[in-house]
Amino acid sequence: MIASLHSLRSSFRPLCLAASAAVLLASCASREEVPVTETKPVLPQLLQSPAATQPTWATQLKTGAFSCEMGNKVELRMEGRVTDGVTLVWKGKNYMMNPVSTSTGAVRLENKGEGLVWIQIPSKSMLLNAKIGQQLANDCRTR
Repeated sequence: MIASLHSLRSSFRPLCLAASAAVLLASCASREEVPVTETKPVLPQLLQSPAATQPTWATQLKTGAFSCEMGNKVELRMEGRVTDGVTLVWKGKNYMMNPVSTSTGAVRLENKGEGLVWIQIPSKSMLLNAKIGQQLANDCRTR
Protein backbone atom coordinates (compact mmCIF):
# COMPACT_ATOMS: atom_id res chain seq x y z
CA MET A 1 0.00 0.00 0.00
CA ILE A 2 2.77 2.46 0.97
CA ALA A 3 4.79 1.57 -2.15
CA SER A 4 1.79 2.25 -4.39
CA LEU A 5 1.19 5.64 -2.70
CA HIS A 6 4.82 6.53 -3.23
CA SER A 7 4.70 5.63 -6.94
CA LEU A 8 1.42 7.56 -7.33
CA ARG A 9 2.94 10.63 -5.66
CA SER A 10 6.13 10.44 -7.78
CA SER A 11 4.10 10.24 -11.02
CA PHE A 12 1.70 12.99 -9.88
CA ARG A 13 4.48 15.56 -9.27
CA PRO A 14 5.68 15.80 -12.93
CA LEU A 15 2.04 16.05 -14.03
CA CYS A 16 1.46 18.99 -11.65
CA LEU A 17 4.62 20.72 -12.86
CA ALA A 18 3.60 20.30 -16.48
CA ALA A 19 0.11 21.64 -15.79
CA SER A 20 1.52 24.62 -13.88
CA ALA A 21 3.89 25.43 -16.73
CA ALA A 22 1.04 25.26 -19.26
CA VAL A 23 -1.12 27.62 -17.19
CA LEU A 24 1.78 30.04 -16.75
CA LEU A 25 2.57 30.10 -20.46
CA ALA A 26 -1.10 30.53 -21.37
CA SER A 27 -1.37 33.53 -19.04
CA CYS A 28 1.58 35.18 -20.83
CA ALA A 29 0.04 34.76 -24.25
CA SER A 30 -1.82 37.74 -25.61
CA ARG A 31 -4.23 37.81 -28.48
CA GLU A 32 -3.73 41.56 -28.94
CA GLU A 33 -0.88 42.60 -31.15
CA VAL A 34 1.04 45.63 -29.97
CA PRO A 35 2.35 47.84 -32.79
CA VAL A 36 6.11 48.26 -32.73
CA THR A 37 5.68 52.05 -32.59
CA GLU A 38 4.04 51.73 -29.16
CA THR A 39 6.82 49.71 -27.59
CA LYS A 40 9.40 51.49 -25.47
CA PRO A 41 13.02 50.42 -25.13
CA VAL A 42 14.04 49.60 -21.57
CA LEU A 43 17.72 50.56 -21.75
CA PRO A 44 17.28 54.36 -22.09
CA GLN A 45 14.93 54.33 -19.10
CA LEU A 46 17.60 52.57 -17.04
CA LEU A 47 20.26 55.03 -18.16
CA GLN A 48 18.13 57.95 -17.00
CA SER A 49 17.73 56.69 -13.44
CA PRO A 50 19.73 58.70 -10.85
CA ALA A 51 21.71 55.71 -9.60
CA ALA A 52 22.83 54.83 -13.14
CA THR A 53 24.10 58.35 -13.85
CA GLN A 54 26.18 58.66 -10.67
CA PRO A 55 29.54 57.01 -10.16
CA THR A 56 29.75 54.45 -7.36
CA TRP A 57 31.77 56.69 -5.07
CA ALA A 58 29.11 59.43 -5.26
CA THR A 59 26.31 57.10 -4.21
CA GLN A 60 28.37 55.89 -1.21
CA LEU A 61 29.65 59.29 -0.09
CA LYS A 62 28.25 60.73 3.13
CA THR A 63 28.14 64.51 3.17
CA GLY A 64 27.43 67.05 5.88
CA ALA A 65 29.06 68.00 9.16
CA PHE A 66 31.38 65.46 10.78
CA SER A 67 32.48 65.46 14.41
CA CYS A 68 35.87 63.86 14.96
CA GLU A 69 38.13 62.90 17.85
CA MET A 70 39.69 65.69 19.89
CA GLY A 71 36.92 68.15 18.96
CA ASN A 72 37.88 68.42 15.29
CA LYS A 73 35.18 69.30 12.75
CA VAL A 74 35.08 68.52 9.02
CA GLU A 75 32.35 69.34 6.55
CA LEU A 76 31.80 67.76 3.13
CA ARG A 77 29.61 69.39 0.48
CA MET A 78 28.80 68.13 -2.99
CA GLU A 79 27.47 71.11 -4.90
CA GLY A 80 26.43 71.00 -8.52
CA ARG A 81 27.39 68.07 -10.69
CA VAL A 82 29.28 65.06 -9.38
CA THR A 83 32.08 65.79 -11.85
CA ASP A 84 32.73 69.13 -10.10
CA GLY A 85 34.22 67.27 -7.13
CA VAL A 86 33.52 67.66 -3.44
CA THR A 87 34.24 70.61 -1.18
CA LEU A 88 35.91 69.76 2.12
CA VAL A 89 35.88 72.43 4.84
CA TRP A 90 38.72 72.10 7.37
CA LYS A 91 39.75 74.76 9.88
CA GLY A 92 37.74 77.44 8.05
CA LYS A 93 39.24 76.78 4.59
CA ASN A 94 37.57 75.18 1.56
CA TYR A 95 39.44 72.49 -0.36
CA MET A 96 38.29 70.97 -3.65
CA MET A 97 38.61 67.20 -3.34
CA ASN A 98 38.64 64.78 -6.27
CA PRO A 99 37.76 61.07 -6.15
CA VAL A 100 40.47 58.43 -6.44
CA SER A 101 39.58 54.82 -7.18
CA THR A 102 40.35 52.22 -4.54
CA SER A 103 40.48 48.45 -4.56
CA THR A 104 38.90 48.21 -1.10
CA GLY A 105 35.57 49.93 -1.80
CA ALA A 106 36.37 52.82 0.53
CA VAL A 107 35.63 56.33 -0.73
CA ARG A 108 38.89 58.25 -1.19
CA LEU A 109 39.03 61.95 -2.03
CA GLU A 110 42.27 63.86 -2.59
CA ASN A 111 43.55 67.38 -2.99
CA LYS A 112 47.02 66.70 -4.37
CA GLY A 113 48.16 70.32 -4.15
CA GLU A 114 47.57 70.51 -0.39
CA GLY A 115 48.26 66.83 0.25
CA LEU A 116 44.85 66.29 1.86
CA VAL A 117 43.28 62.81 1.72
CA TRP A 118 39.75 62.03 2.97
CA ILE A 119 39.03 58.33 3.46
CA GLN A 120 35.49 57.24 4.19
CA ILE A 121 34.25 53.80 5.14
CA PRO A 122 30.70 53.06 6.33
CA SER A 123 31.55 53.25 10.05
CA LYS A 124 33.85 56.30 10.13
CA SER A 125 36.08 58.67 8.16
CA MET A 126 39.50 60.28 8.53
CA LEU A 127 41.43 63.23 7.13
CA LEU A 128 45.13 62.81 6.41
CA ASN A 129 47.94 65.06 5.25
CA ALA A 130 49.87 62.89 2.81
CA LYS A 131 52.67 65.45 2.43
CA ILE A 132 53.74 65.19 6.05
CA GLY A 133 52.31 61.72 6.74
CA GLN A 134 50.01 62.80 9.56
CA GLN A 135 46.42 62.21 10.62
CA LEU A 136 44.57 65.51 10.91
CA ALA A 137 41.18 64.18 12.01
CA ASN A 138 40.24 60.63 12.98
CA ASP A 139 37.06 58.76 13.85
CA CYS A 140 34.89 61.32 12.05
CA ARG A 141 31.16 60.61 12.10
CA THR A 142 28.06 62.48 11.00
CA ARG A 143 25.87 63.45 13.92
